[in-house]
Amino acid sequence: MLAERLRQIRLEHNLTQQNIADVLGCDRTTYTLYETATTSPSPTTLYRLAQMYDVTVGYLMGVEKDNHPERKREPGAHELVVSGVDPLSSLSRDEKKLLMSYRILSPEEKKEILDLLRKKAQESPNI
Repeated sequence: MLAERLRQIRLEHNLTQQNIADVLGCDRTTYTLYETATTSPSPTTLYRLAQMYDVTVGYLMGVEKDNHPERKREPGAHELVVSGVDPLSSLSRDEKKLLMSYRILSPEEKKEILDLLRKKAQESPNI
């Protein structure tokens, strides 16, 4: 079930195996082994995958049917798709990698990154 869920959720996010391997810091062939059930990710890697996709480890393992059993979606989360067009689908490979990497950071690390981005955006001559 893990292999099926990994492939399914990756495709739902319009990501490639290489995108996920880049975020995990492993070779694409290593990640492919997870999706083909040839080998299983370590508990740490499994946890990181769950964080990246914002699901539970139980969901990835097939223990839970619902990918957010005990969580409520953030207000407005359903508004990401407007008029049938998902604005996230047009992100570049680097932008997707950045977002997936951000998801696995601690709350303190996320704050630090957001503060840095705000500062850089304010200093940018492109604005």
